This record gives sequence, structure tokens and C-alpha cells, in this order.
Amino acid sequence: MKTDRKKVILVAEDEPILNEMYVEAFESLGYKTVGVHDGHQALAFAKENQVDFLVTDLKMPKMDGITLIEELRKIHPEIPPVLIITGFIDEANTLRAKELGALDLMTKPFDFDNVIGKIEKTFDQAS
Repeated sequence: MKTDRKKVILVAEDEPILNEMYVEAFESLGYKTVGVHDGHQALAFAKENQVDFLVTDLKMPKMDGITLIEELRKIHPEIPPVLIITGFIDEANTLRAKELGALDLMTKPFDFDNVIGKIEKTFDQAS
């Protein structure tokens, strides 16, 4: 049975301008979007709410993106698809993110249409 519930995208990004940009763009496409500023806030939201897709920065204060994914796995073994967008990617974090099931890692600056395309393709495949 298909549901009319809006897909929920959780954005964990500590740069306020980027956070706001993600939220506005995803909401303009019809997704319910929640923006938080660190991994602790993202984890708290995910504990209490359905999350269909996670966009996270890698480097954030208090809890980074890798730790966020690890903690999400503890509470939801079937975590939502995760896209990591960061200003700095190193080999260790790339490998760990892939081990944890991250969909992709992208560097800033990025092509926003590419981000939207990855999200929409993921949702289309799940339908």
C-alpha cells in the first residue's frame, strides 16, 4: 500500500547558510526537511522521528558525520540512505563511510543538481 506521507530528509550541517540552503531547496521539491547543526541534534531527531534520507557534513562540532552514522546504526540497524558532503575528504573517512553504508561522499563546493539527483534516484529506486 502506497502512502502519501512526505519523505523526510534530515540535514546535519553546521554552516548556517548551507543548512538553510539545503532545507529551502529540499522543501521546494516537496520533501519535509529538518535542518540541525550537529550530530547530537541529528541523532536526537532520528530517535524520535522517521528519517528517509540523511545529508550530513563530515566535520561538525560535538559529533562528526562518521560518528553520527555509527550511532544511528545502534538505534536503527536499517539506517536511511546517507549522503556526506564535506570540505575535506581523506582516505580513512572515505573507507569508513563506505563500510557504514554511506551512499556517497561529495566535496564542497558541489553541484546542487547532483545532490538532488542522488536523493531523487534513491527515492525512485525505493518505490
